[in-house]
Amino acid sequence: MAAAKLPLVCAATLHSLEESLDGERELCRSFVCRYVEMWPGRFERIYDAVSSGHHEEALDSALSLRSSCLMVGAAQLGKLTNDLIHLLGSGRPSATAKKLAALQACGNQTARQLTTSYVDPAQGTHI
Repeated sequence: MAAAKLPLVCAATLHSLEESLDGERELCRSFVCRYVEMWPGRFERIYDAVSSGHHEEALDSALSLRSSCLMVGAAQLGKLTNDLIHLLGSGRPSATAKKLAALQACGNQTARQLTTSYVDPAQGTHI
C-alpha cells in the first residue's frame, strides 16, 4: 500500500497506546510529545548515516524510527521508513538517498499533526 493512502496519524493506535498506559492520558501525551521532540534528531541520524555510507548505523536508526512510528500511530511515516529499510537492504544508495526527502517531509507533517491534534489539542481538533 502506498504511504499516501494511509492516514498521517492513526487515531486508533493512539487510543491503544493510551489504553496500554492504563488510560493515563497525560502519560500518553508526554510520550507523544517526546516522540515529536525526538523527530529532528532521529531524522538527522538517518540522514547523516545514509550520507556518509554507514549502512549499519542507518539501518539501526531506521529500525528505531519505525518502532516508534508504530507506537504513536504515525502510519505514513512508518510505511516510508519501512520502504527505506528495504532500500538499505537492497544496496541501492542513490535510491536510498532519494527517499530521505519524502521521509523528512512526512515526518515534519506528522510531528505537526501530533502536536496540534494530540499533544496540544487547543491548537486544533482532537485525534
